[in-house]
Amino acid sequence: MQFIETRGNESGFLEKVNFSEAILSPIASFGGLYVPEHFPTLDSDFLNEYKNRSYKELAFALLKKFEIDIDDTDLLTALDRYDAYDDTNNPVPLSKIEEDLYVCELWHGPTRAFKDMALQPFGSVLSALAKRKEENYLILAATSGDTGPAALATFADQPFIKVACLYPNGGTSDVQRLQMTTMEGENLNVIGINGSFDDARDRKSVV
Repeated sequence: MQFIETRGNESGFLEKVNFSEAILSPIASFGGLYVPEHFPTLDSDFLNEYKNRSYKELAFALLKKFEIDIDDTDLLTALDRYDAYDDTNNPVPLSKIEEDLYVCELWHGPTRAFKDMALQPFGSVLSALAKRKEENYLILAATSGDTGPAALATFADQPFIKVACLYPNGGTSDVQRLQMTTMEGENLNVIGINGSFDDARDRKSVV
């Protein structure tokens, strides 16, 4: 499946890319993003087959529906990152609040940030891509508190990946700051800046 731009096309950008290209260069024309060209149909047979399967099995089946250009072995290895959650078999539990009302708990990952859900497999996928392409990647991240620990956790000691993570000094919680500054990983660099989160995101401020 191809991924298309959300805001039209301008010179220098591809109108359509495959999945690996989209995650390596996610910014499309006019500051837009790349999104799936179409959404696959999930019929009743699919829903019945996977309604009682594990989260990892369901995630793998959904990703296969999008026909992304990532090897099955690499996908399965990436999804194994959910084994580090509180409950390997149920990383995203539903808790009953009252009759017919449930809440989906997204905080059972290694950093307790909801962003672990998306980011935990991502480091493994990106490292596998770098190996396949014989490239090295530098991840430059800016965080106001949640993204930083989750990104550092997924990329820690991943081959072919280095990370520089900027955060506003004094602008995060103590827990988040300690999560980042004590994260183990030879390929990680965490930098507190004198400024706001917007300053951390501004490329002109860090060049």
